[in-house]
Parts: sequence; structure tokens; C-alpha cells
Amino acid sequence: MKMKQSFVLLTAALLMAFTFNACKKKGGDNKPTEQPGKIRGMGENTGTPDGEQFVLPTGISVVGTIKGDDCDTVYQVGSGSLVEVCVAIFNSKQEDVTLVIPAGLIILATNAQEYQHGIVIQETRITLKANKLTRVSLDSYCINATKHASRESAIYTLGPVSNSVLMRELINLLKNKKLEQSEYPVYNDYLDVNSDVQDLVWSISDHDGLDRAALNAILATIPNR
Repeated sequence: MKMKQSFVLLTAALLMAFTFNACKKKGGDNKPTEQPGKIRGMGENTGTPDGEQFVLPTGISVVGTIKGDDCDTVYQVGSGSLVEVCVAIFNSKQEDVTLVIPAGLIILATNAQEYQHGIVIQETRITLKANKLTRVSLDSYCINATKHASRESAIYTLGPVSNSVLMRELINLLKNKKLEQSEYPVYNDYLDVNSDVQDLVWSISDHDGLDRAALNAILATIPNR
């Protein structure tokens, strides 16, 4: 994956304390609400990431197995390159439906000991034709840096929408940024942004965070919509 030279200068800052809401305290409790690198289901922490389970609307269903691979389709949504899944979605209704994939959705690897979970960083929408099966390549960012990226043999499910305080704030900071491949005529420009965002995600999921100055410097390099 291609990295910007400017980002190398920020590498040391990735191990500094994340200054998001992790340092806020509730009442007289001296314990931080959340710490980067110590979030359930992320990094090397066990368990399923916390959040409300994502439920498909009535009349919409996943058909078959969600595999870690690009679909044989031009319908590609999301951003990120380490956790890419192919999902077939059937719309049994008599009219077209727009399915909203929420920001923060966790793509759960069924073999979590070996494969990475993914997180959808921006809300995305999928148009499902009436009484049709739509195959979609859904891209997301890895939240377990030491595990394997998605591959065809890996099986996934649609999990919860993360309620991590740190991830939710990062999602909010990125919601108006250009992150999808379709927004970059030059593919290498997309790879640069993709790499930067993945490092931001890892700073929360796997590492000790980064300070506000480093965060702002990275965000400034990502174009707005």
C-alpha cells in the first residue's frame, strides 16, 4: 500500500495519547470512559465489538454466505482495502429500496482468531431493485492489525454498529471527506487517502492513539466533499 512521505513524519505521534473523549470522566469516576488499544473486539482484544446489532429492513435479506472477496460486479461501495466482502442482498418488495449501510457497521469475521473484522467508516447507500438479487462489494477498514486481511476462504457476517466513543468521533470527523474510490480519478490518490484513514483507525483499535495536532495534520490532507 502506498504511503505519503508526509505521513512518515507523523509516525512517532501515532503512539501518543489520543485526545478524543477517552480522557473524559463520568462524575467522580477517575477511570477514562475508553482507551485506544483496549476496546473490546478490536486490536488483540477478545470478544465482539460493542454496539447495537444491525438489522436489515423487512423484505431485505442476505442470500448465501458473505465471503471475503470482491464480487463479480461493478457495484462497489464503502472504502478501505483490507476487509473487502462480497454480499448478495435480495429485495423481495415490489418497489426499489435504498438500503442504508450505517457508518460504524462492523463486518465480523466468523473466524476472529485468524481474520480481521472490518468497520464501515462512512454511511453508504445501496439501491436494491424490486424482486432482484444485488451483489455488492462492500469495502471497510481493518480493526485488528495483526490478523489476516480478507480472502475468499474467510466468512463474514453483518455485526453491530460500533458504539465506541473514539471510533464514533473519528467517524464524525471523516463524514464529509472524500474516501471512496469513485471520488478519485487517479487511483494512487485514493490509495494515499485509504492508507491514511487505515492508520487513523489502527491508532484507535490497535495502538495508543495520537495527539490532536497529529490528527488534524492528517485530516487536513484528506479532501473535503
